Amino acid sequence: MRPNKILARSLEVNLTSHCNLSCYGCDHASPVNAEEYLSVEELRRDLAALSPVYHVFEFRLTGGEPFLHPELMEVVAAIRGSGIADKITLVTNGVLLHKASEELWKRIDRLVVSIYPGVKRRLSHDDLRDLAHRHGMLLWHKPTDEFTIKLLHSRNGDDDLVKAIYDTCTLKTSCHTLHHGRYFKCSPSPFMPNWLRRVGVGAPVWPGDSVLVRDNPDLHEQLKAFLSCEEPLGACRYCLGCAGRPTESRQMNRATVQEWLSEKDPDVRDLVDWAALGKAQARRGLDINLTGMVRSTLGLKIRWLIALGLMRLLHIDVISRPPTMVGPRVRRLFRRLAARLSQQN
Repeated sequence: MRPNKILARSLEVNLTSHCNLSCYGCDHASPVNAEEYLSVEELRRDLAALSPVYHVFEFRLTGGEPFLHPELMEVVAAIRGSGIADKITLVTNGVLLHKASEELWKRIDRLVVSIYPGVKRRLSHDDLRDLAHRHGMLLWHKPTDEFTIKLLHSRNGDDDLVKAIYDTCTLKTSCHTLHHGRYFKCSPSPFMPNWLRRVGVGAPVWPGDSVLVRDNPDLHEQLKAFLSCEEPLGACRYCLGCAGRPTESRQMNRATVQEWLSEKDPDVRDLVDWAALGKAQARRGLDINLTGMVRSTLGLKIRWLIALGLMRLLHIDVISRPPTMVGPRVRRLFRRLAARLSQQN
């Protein structure tokens, strides 16, 4: 591996922009996106351009709904062949899982199944657990009874609030996205222009919200600077990140999709979960890295092996849990001790 490659925690690609479900509050805006499938050849070109300067621990296949893509196996093969990632994860709503081939389970490392209220799946939890054990995969059943409000219908003009949301947003840590030849810092931003066009705001263009991947001789420098930048994105003016109030997860029909598009936001401050934002701001004092870049993937590999062992032996899911604050708190303690010792000397 090239010594100065950028190392990242995770990267995702949307196999489809549309979905077979219609979830209210979807931050990819899948219920209002046109039918669109990832080009496998385009993905290969993106990976060929990115892999010389970049490596990621976990590559996630998302959507929309990945199982709607007719060349799912070719997508997995392209990622494996590029050598860009240590692990491949498939994120799905589970409705079409029963149609997957055995070969797919041999090619991926983790399966994440979002569980939505009222959505039926043919494969039970026990079926999927047996499948995961048979193929050595990690499995995460992700209960999704709530969404947090993210997409706004109008511009947030509160500069301080936009900055506070951006500073504490963990989407820029774990949801980096490769989309149409550009590298985005979070998952909602590639779809934000289409969302705003659908709600009547227009279709703004924010070149600074992403980095060109192909035919970019300065890719390494631009990507590192982009991920380290502390200024909010253009899309952040229309997104609540991780600070939005929770809303009940529910499926929409055509009429309710139109109602969603036609909603008028109240004062944006009424849509914020201030308690959650306050806790997130307090954690910033622990010096937590929210860029998504890592110095080494060794810790992630160790955590993955521990999670796999615990899943097999005790049916305990570790890797899906939020990261603990033990490490940052220990580092802060040592910094304080070092400061006191230096003062005494």
